[in-house]
Amino acid sequence: MRERGEPVHFADAPFAMARLDGGGIETAYFDYALSPLRDEDSSIAAVLNITPETTGRVVIEQRLAKAQAALAESEAKVRRRTVDLEAALNAKTLLLHEVDHRVKNNLTMIGALLRLQSRQIDDPVITAKLDAMMERIDALATVHRRLYQSDDVTKFDIAGFAESMASGVIGASGRGDIKLVVDIEPIEVQSDYAASLGLILNEMLTNVIKHGLNDGRSGTIKLSARGNGADYVLTVEDDGHGIDLDKKSDGLGRTLISRLSKQAGAKVTWDRLEPGTRVTLTMKSVH
Repeated sequence: MRERGEPVHFADAPFAMARLDGGGIETAYFDYALSPLRDEDSSIAAVLNITPETTGRVVIEQRLAKAQAALAESEAKVRRRTVDLEAALNAKTLLLHEVDHRVKNNLTMIGALLRLQSRQIDDPVITAKLDAMMERIDALATVHRRLYQSDDVTKFDIAGFAESMASGVIGASGRGDIKLVVDIEPIEVQSDYAASLGLILNEMLTNVIKHGLNDGRSGTIKLSARGNGADYVLTVEDDGHGIDLDKKSDGLGRTLISRLSKQAGAKVTWDRLEPGTRVTLTMKSVH
């Protein structure tokens, strides 16, 4: 400074200082601001030294820097862990899709074998029972097909499945005099219950064809699906003969519906209409 005559500033200069209480050496930090004081002839007569201590601020900044470095390391670990979990999830999803695909293929093969066997049987009663069993197998195969085609293996759009199944059941019946009216919104349930709910819907829809609109009776099937707070409600309604609620049914279809609804935590109710029947399936949402 004496050579150039310019002020000099040292920011946060460290100094090792002995503690007065004998506690050893510790580092303190100071700002040094040196400014020349000149005589009348502009020569430097003295130096003004302003030296405030900055130890407190420097220590806080050092602690903050360490905390930020630790946070950055933690975030890096979280990102690495997230990448690993996403990779594991993708692998699990692929595996589940493969399982659903294979299950669907196996069910399709079983259905084909039953159809071959059915053609060798002349007894119409046995043939009818085999046909009903094949319809249930086809329903399960369709459930697994939709599961392996889904992006989210934890959810199952039961409303979309119901619309597809209703169209399929009517088409398989060969009945051109049955009209399907659909009014649905997406309903996602836990995929764990997909098979049970799929079988329930199969029974609901096939019952309409076999009992409500049998004997050549033309009519309309109305399919609706809506959210209702914490529950989802799916209804199948027809204008057919109508169910006799006073008559106790011991058929396999009603038995399946009763048992499967308990497994899926769902509720099925029947209402007699004039004319026809309404079957309501109430399910818990996935949210």
